[in-house]
Amino acid sequence: MHSSPKLAYGKVAGAYDAFLAFTGFKRGVKNFLSRLQFDLPPRARILDAGCGTGLVACYLADRFPEAEICAFDIDTDMLRAMARRVAEQGLAKRNILLAHGNLQKPGHLRMLKTQEPVLIPNGYFDAIFVSGALEHVPLAETLPKLARLLKPGGMLLNISVKRNPAGAVLGMVYRFRPYRLAELRQAFSDAGLQEIRTLRLSVEDFPANLSRIAILARKVA
Repeated sequence: MHSSPKLAYGKVAGAYDAFLAFTGFKRGVKNFLSRLQFDLPPRARILDAGCGTGLVACYLADRFPEAEICAFDIDTDMLRAMARRVAEQGLAKRNILLAHGNLQKPGHLRMLKTQEPVLIPNGYFDAIFVSGALEHVPLAETLPKLARLLKPGGMLLNISVKRNPAGAVLGMVYRFRPYRLAELRQAFSDAGLQEIRTLRLSVEDFPANLSRIAILARKVA
């Protein structure tokens, strides 16, 4: 059974981002992302699905200042923490749109600021990023819904929790079950994604390398 992230994360939303920075986890993820080459068009449309407090979305806003970035999460407390971070860093001017949404219905969002419902059309995004979120939902049902939102040739990067002792501890604390790498790769393939690559974080990405592994793939053109 997959529990709602709201149950585990909402109570600590205010301190969560500071904790990621203090432990070095945020720096490790940024180091990892900085080594990757993303073939994105000018003014790319990017989705950060299950964004939490915005670690990935804010990094992308810095790296791709002309991109249109939509970031959603099921937990409104996490979104409010991200909104404060976006305002503090002056990133609101870089087209970061915050929305409330569910990974199991990623095309149906509600804008955080206006509460306006938004229906995302299929084939809208050039890239989708997911980090530590797919573990909370049924994988085989969710990935195809995310893939449908990608343009042909679009990329999807999932930074997942390893199924190892470190991942098991996180799973117990935050009430989720890490997927096996073989499960993830099969689900990517079943969702119509190709060029599936496993990307391993290195020691320079410590401590994120202890509990994270990534998969990068593209939608069939």
